[in-house]
Amino acid sequence: MEIASGLLSSACQLACGPVCQQLNYIRKLRENEETMQSEWRTLSSQKNDICTNMNTGQVQYGKTSTEAVKDWLKKVEEIEKRLNSLDSGGAHHMCCKGFCPNYYSRLKRSKKTMGILCEVKDLQEKGKPFAEGKNLFIDSLPETSSGLPATTLHGTSAERKKEEILQCIMDPEVSKIGVYGMGGVGKTTIMRQIYNQLKEKKDDFDIVMWVTVSSVFELAKLQGTIAEKLGCPLSSDETSRAMELSQALRRRRNFVIILDDIWDGVSLQTVGIPEDGNGSKIVWTTRSRAVCHSMESDREIEVKGLTREEAWSLFKEKVGGEDIVSPEIKPIAEQVARECRGLPLALITVGRALRKENQLPVWRNALQELKTSNIDQIKDMGKYVFGSLKFSYDRLSSDTIRACFLYCALYPEDHQILVDELIEYWMAEGLINEEGSIQTEKDKGHAYLKELKDACMIQRGWRDKSVSMHDLIRDLAINITKEQFMVKAGLGLKESPKEEEWVESLQRVSLMRNNIEAFKGQPNCPRLSTLLLRRWEPVPIFFGRATFSDTFFKHMHNLRVLDLSGTGIESLPGSLSDLMNLHALILTNCSKLTLLPSLAKLHKLRQLKLNGMHSLKELHHGLENLVKLRHLNISHGGWGSFPSGVLLKMPCLEILLMESSRWRLSYGCNANAEDSSTIGEIIRLKKLTNFSAEFADVLAFNSFINKARESELLRNLDYFLFALSYKNEGHIVENENMEKVTLPATANIMEIRDYNFIQLSDIFHWDDLRQLIYCKLEGSKEMKWIGKNGEIVFPSLETLRLKYLHSFEGLCKEKPHEETLKNLRKLHIYCCLKLKYLIPNDLLVNNLQNLEEILIGHCHEMEDIISCKTSATMASLPKLKKLILWKLPALTSIYQGKLVCDSLCTINIQDCPKLKNLPFLMNNVLLVGMSIVVSEEWWKAVKWADPQLKELFQPSFEIIDELTCLMIHGVGSRRVGHTIRIGKLDPHEFDLEY
Repeated sequence: MEIASGLLSSACQLACGPVCQQLNYIRKLRENEETMQSEWRTLSSQKNDICTNMNTGQVQYGKTSTEAVKDWLKKVEEIEKRLNSLDSGGAHHMCCKGFCPNYYSRLKRSKKTMGILCEVKDLQEKGKPFAEGKNLFIDSLPETSSGLPATTLHGTSAERKKEEILQCIMDPEVSKIGVYGMGGVGKTTIMRQIYNQLKEKKDDFDIVMWVTVSSVFELAKLQGTIAEKLGCPLSSDETSRAMELSQALRRRRNFVIILDDIWDGVSLQTVGIPEDGNGSKIVWTTRSRAVCHSMESDREIEVKGLTREEAWSLFKEKVGGEDIVSPEIKPIAEQVARECRGLPLALITVGRALRKENQLPVWRNALQELKTSNIDQIKDMGKYVFGSLKFSYDRLSSDTIRACFLYCALYPEDHQILVDELIEYWMAEGLINEEGSIQTEKDKGHAYLKELKDACMIQRGWRDKSVSMHDLIRDLAINITKEQFMVKAGLGLKESPKEEEWVESLQRVSLMRNNIEAFKGQPNCPRLSTLLLRRWEPVPIFFGRATFSDTFFKHMHNLRVLDLSGTGIESLPGSLSDLMNLHALILTNCSKLTLLPSLAKLHKLRQLKLNGMHSLKELHHGLENLVKLRHLNISHGGWGSFPSGVLLKMPCLEILLMESSRWRLSYGCNANAEDSSTIGEIIRLKKLTNFSAEFADVLAFNSFINKARESELLRNLDYFLFALSYKNEGHIVENENMEKVTLPATANIMEIRDYNFIQLSDIFHWDDLRQLIYCKLEGSKEMKWIGKNGEIVFPSLETLRLKYLHSFEGLCKEKPHEETLKNLRKLHIYCCLKLKYLIPNDLLVNNLQNLEEILIGHCHEMEDIISCKTSATMASLPKLKKLILWKLPALTSIYQGKLVCDSLCTINIQDCPKLKNLPFLMNNVLLVGMSIVVSEEWWKAVKWADPQLKELFQPSFEIIDELTCLMIHGVGSRRVGHTIRIGKLDPHEFDLEY
């Protein structure tokens, strides 16, 4: 009975449970709906927050949502649809025309509401990580655990270059940086180091990206690579890809994109890389500076080779260390390393080829191979080094540019190639088409040379207006031309190449800088167009006279360029007279040559250089036949006189140089017939643009200037240089009635040497000096001031050089006029023994604000550079870059107060024992390029106006010996001779010897 009662009770409970639950659904419908609506609002808010974060990530940062969050949002949307459909059924909750509840409908609705409520709560729980920003996006830029593999930088020069590039990257004013240099110099190695460093920091840039571009540029591939690194999908439409990529990059706060190995200018806009700053940086490496220009870089940084010490250190490492380089091998190994000329790629390749090699003959052979440009036997040199450099050669824009490049290999190794001379060779060879004027063709030559320099195939020389070839680049050129060129320049040969070496295929031969005394035989070289036999320049070194067999030039009918400068020849073979295709005959400094063979057949001759030929007695017949002659130079030599009318038979003459020749042109009763005829013919030369000559006196010079003005010759002259004697006795000029020198209105340079005068107004009218840009005064014993009475002095002058002025006391005696030296950039003072104070404070404050360079030497009484009679404690030279002081034993002060020099980057102080303080203040310290050369003792003892500068400049401090100091300053022996020189030249090229 009890068992039956229990079963009945359990059955009743089971039956009543569902009934009660059903009744609760019906009874709590409204309550359930309100709960559900509240939870839905919470979920909806959660969804809105997540959508906002997603939108921000997608729009601003180009991020891609994860599949999980997309699925979550989809489920939320489905819930919302079900809720909407649930609301539309609310009218069916009543029956009997609304007077009685429809319990079935209410039960059904309440169950659905509770089901949705459970799902809503579940989605709320699953959405919490999304609301916290977790798992919302796929990583937009996959981060690697380590950077790019990069070799160690060798030497401090590469480290300094790395720091210079990093400074530019961190500079907010710089957004585009071009890093250029020749192949194998280490650009990529430095940039990999920078890339890895930026990746490690992660604080400065959101994205640091490395993209290798290489020689074959493919736009779609480059865009795809960048997009892949961003995690940004791109469409297939070419016009849309750049816009999509640009938008994706703009959404980043800032980025660094490094484009490695660009060969041609890339339009960043076409790629889709924004260029409008926003803290982002684009850096690229290239072998061509022209690429940097075309891409409008804000900074261009050249990477150069290693120093000799750094190169030797790297080379030793690659060959196996000190143990391999025995005392016997070391001298040869050092020479081998030097032959690589600081190129890391070559040092590594040659070093590995000789790794652990301890046989002396092998080392000697390697050195010989490198010296003779025959490096086929050195393992991997052709593959890695020459292969890399040859690619740069192949990428030059035209065959003409390549031919111009190969021509440079005719010069000796390490030679400083004068730019004008090289271009003149190109012109004579026909590599530059003859069109317009010589200047037009030279301009084209400079454009060719710029392309070669921009491509790092030619380097800037250490001499002004010169270039040079890296040894390995030269080796490349010689290997390319070994079938057409014979280059034995600078080898110290005493004998001419054997006759069998003069093969028919030769086009160019260079035997310059040798000591060959006899050129024998009858070379059969019908294709030869250039023959360079010159010995040395600018000062000829005579090892003996050179001779030629009578028939030496017989089979060289195609010869266009013949240079015999400095060869010491006493006579030339008659076969030279038959070189009817000759365009340039250069006999500079052939001072033993007394006669020339006939020039009558040389109808195509354009250039004839006879300068420095002091022994030439007369010119053989045929000068009148040179109807196409454009350039004639007889300066520092010459012969008796021009035959009457001969210059008028040279209507193409553009350059006529007669300075320091045997002529001293004169007028009036003292003039001879030849002088008068020659001057008249010169004035009638319509194409003359470059002219130099000497005049016997002021009257002759002024008379010529007046006649030249009437004929408009002066207006047509682009360049001229005139020398004249003012007063042969050389005593003080005191006669105010004496005729003053008339300066042509276009003259911009003036030099006066060894004339005694009190001030310049003794010789010139002050107004004539206003246009001068360059002025050098040397050797006057009485001159005390540039201008002593406050005259307007040199308002246009940029360079002022004063030497051996034994009574000189200063630039200005009275308060200077406001225009005095206001444009002066370079001030050089040397051996002015009574000079105590150079620059008065008034002149400094009001006029010298453009001064960039001060060089002062051997002024034994100088006490102050800048004298200040007022209580001023602060002054400024905002553009001063270089200060060089040497041999100033009495100097105690540069300036008594503090001197602000924000541009100063070179300080060189030698033998100034009383100078104990440096007054410099610098608001903008730029350490890149800073050079301080002083003695170690002085550096330790000197006091700075700003003590922190000494610590900042410590890494730039170096010691230098006096001999090197003199080489840097360019101090040479004093030249004498009573001369006034007046000209229209490039003032930056004039009189480079200080």
